[in-house]
Amino acid sequence: MQDGVNVVVWAFADIRSVDDNSEPSFLSIQRDLSAAQPSVVTNLNLTAVSSTIHYLNNNGHKIHHLVSIGGWNGQHLDTTITPTQWMDIWHRSELSSIFHGIDWDLEGNDNLTSEFNVFTMDCLEMMGEICRLMKQDGRIVSMTPPQSYLNIQSSAFSRYVNLTVPTRSWHPEFHYFGSNVYAYILAKYNPYVDLISIQLYESYSNAALAVYHDRMSPQDYLVQYVQGLAAQQFQIYVDFSQDPSVELQGQYIPLPLDKLVIGLGNGWALDNEKQYYISPAQCQGAYERLLIDDLTFRGFVFWTIESRGENGVYLAKGLGEMLFGKDHVS
Repeated sequence: MQDGVNVVVWAFADIRSVDDNSEPSFLSIQRDLSAAQPSVVTNLNLTAVSSTIHYLNNNGHKIHHLVSIGGWNGQHLDTTITPTQWMDIWHRSELSSIFHGIDWDLEGNDNLTSEFNVFTMDCLEMMGEICRLMKQDGRIVSMTPPQSYLNIQSSAFSRYVNLTVPTRSWHPEFHYFGSNVYAYILAKYNPYVDLISIQLYESYSNAALAVYHDRMSPQDYLVQYVQGLAAQQFQIYVDFSQDPSVELQGQYIPLPLDKLVIGLGNGWALDNEKQYYISPAQCQGAYERLLIDDLTFRGFVFWTIESRGENGVYLAKGLGEMLFGKDHVS
C-alpha cells in the first residue's frame, strides 16, 4: 500500500444457492448449510480481510476495497437466484460491511467443453441487474474483461469464450479468446459501471501480438491503443446481430477515458512472450506522450499483489511515483 495503490480487488467471492453442488475447488464455503437460502461462497478469510482493511485505514491509507467475482476456471453466476435475492444476501453478509463494491471477472475455463466457456443470457442479465442495484446502493462497480472480451479493434460478438482466430498470424491455435461478450453489459447497463479495466495481459492478446510478433515496443503499443480509441470517438462498434438471442442490433458502446483502466501483469509476466508486459519506465513514457494530447485515462491496475518484487519488478511503486510523485510513495 505504501507504493501508492488506492484500489485493492480481493479475489474471490460470490453468492450462490445452497442447492448448487458444482462449486469450484478453489472456493471454500462460508455459509449456514441449514439455511434454505443463498449464501456467500468465498476462498477469502473475511475476518482476516476485515482486520487488514481496518489496519490500513487506521494507518492513513485511503483505499477502496472491491471483491472480485469469477476468475479463470471460476463459475459463472448462479441464475437460480434473482439479482434482488443476491443483493439481499450481500446486504446481510460481511461482504457489505467490508467492501466498497464489486469487480466482475467472469472468464472461461481450461476445459474446452465446460459450460462456463459460454455466457448465458441469464448470466449476462443478472450481471447487469446487479450493476444497477449496486449503484443504487452507492457502491463501486468495476469490470476487468480480458482484452478479447472487450476488443476495440473488432466489431464481432459472441457469448463464447473458447474461440480461436484462424486468420491470426500468431498463435491461431489458441482456444480461449472471447469476442466482446462484456460489451453486452455496457450496451444495456453502462451508466452503472464505474471502471472498465482491460486485461492487456490476457494470454496471446492483441497487445502481446503487437509486441512479440510485430515487434512494436510496449510503450508504443499503449500509446497506439489509447490513440486508436480516441480515433473511434471513445466508443466501440459491436454487431450484436451476430447472436440473435441477445435481441440487440449493432451499436456503438461508449468507452470514455474517465472509465478506462489499463490492466497489466507485473513481475510474473516479464519475458514470457505470452502476456504483454510493460515496465514502469515505459508506462511513464507512454503516459507523458498521451498527456500532450490530453488522452490520459483513469489509471492502471495490475495482477497480482502477491507477485510484488518478482523478477525485481515493483510495478505499483513505479506507477505510483509517476502518477502521484515520489513524495506520495514511501
